[in-house]
Amino acid sequence: MLNVKTLAIALAAIGVAGAAQAQSNVTIYGRVNTSLEQTKVQGEDSVTQVVNNSSRIGFRGNEDLGNGLSALFQVESGFRSDSGGGSLASRDTFVGLKSNLGTVKLGYITSPLYYATHDYLGMHNHDTGNSSDPFLWYQAFDPDNFFVRNSVSYASPTIGGFTFEAQYSALNEQAANTTVRNVPEARNDRPTHYSATVSYDNGPLHVGFGYAQTNRYYLFDEGKSKDSMLVLAGVYDFKAVVVGALAERSKSENGGLQAQTGLTGEQDRNYYRVAVMVPVGANEFHVNYGVAQDWSDTDDTGAKQLTLAYNYNLSKRTKVYAQWTKIDNDKQKVSIDNGGAYDGGGAYSFLGSAAGLDNTSFGVGLRHNF
Repeated sequence: MLNVKTLAIALAAIGVAGAAQAQSNVTIYGRVNTSLEQTKVQGEDSVTQVVNNSSRIGFRGNEDLGNGLSALFQVESGFRSDSGGGSLASRDTFVGLKSNLGTVKLGYITSPLYYATHDYLGMHNHDTGNSSDPFLWYQAFDPDNFFVRNSVSYASPTIGGFTFEAQYSALNEQAANTTVRNVPEARNDRPTHYSATVSYDNGPLHVGFGYAQTNRYYLFDEGKSKDSMLVLAGVYDFKAVVVGALAERSKSENGGLQAQTGLTGEQDRNYYRVAVMVPVGANEFHVNYGVAQDWSDTDDTGAKQLTLAYNYNLSKRTKVYAQWTKIDNDKQKVSIDNGGAYDGGGAYSFLGSAAGLDNTSFGVGLRHNF
């Protein structure tokens, strides 16, 4: 069993990595992904803009502590490749220990559910930018940051192709007050997040299944808010074509959906997505299609998204691409049952438009990994 002294030595070793470079392996990595796009919201003039597609730079490393135990760390920062600027450690940042029993990490960590499921369906541009998946019920993660703060995570060793991961977070660094639907609203000071996944990888096949839940994020109904999601996703590489599919069951109980739209009580929704990639030499042809159904007990709260894309790989690290995507929202409607509080349609947008308005974007871009 790992004792306190060993843990202290591991953490100290990581903290002084700069002074002990000979004992630690440190890698600098990152991605610069930028596109030129013309975007349009229904009823408005189109806008041409340069778009940052989740560019980032990171440092990761490890140190062998002996007896099969190693220390590891990562500090990842997002930056604006379109306008400059960024924040240190604004993406996955953690410290941890790894042994033959698994890996434990502490820090600011994306839920393993995202990486096991949704991340696999964004093959055309790695689920970034204006063509990213807008239907993911991120309220089941950390609604403000997506990267879940104050997290403890565990990943098992891979056994027979199966890997288990779990995460717990106490999101207790909320501001005392915030704005919900343009109205000042106090938030709970003790929200929590849980997630767990089981993944199976065997050659060309990946299957991910998991659950995520955020509790007490809002003070609606005396702070009993809950947002959750159950997801199953799979991808298979047939060589001539790569095919992926995802099914998600989302639920919001006096939580994120009420904050976004005013819909109260318990609401649930089904969401489905398919993705296809056809590689031909250095060329990739992509189709990605998602359908978010109406929330329960409502009409006209769903949406569809279609993305068509082409990538050309200049090398293993650099590609150029072109992509077109459209979000087709259900039309605007006033809900009498909710006292007119909900006057949107499908509440999905990559452009920040009002609910019920369609969005389109066409762009060309360049991505380089380092």
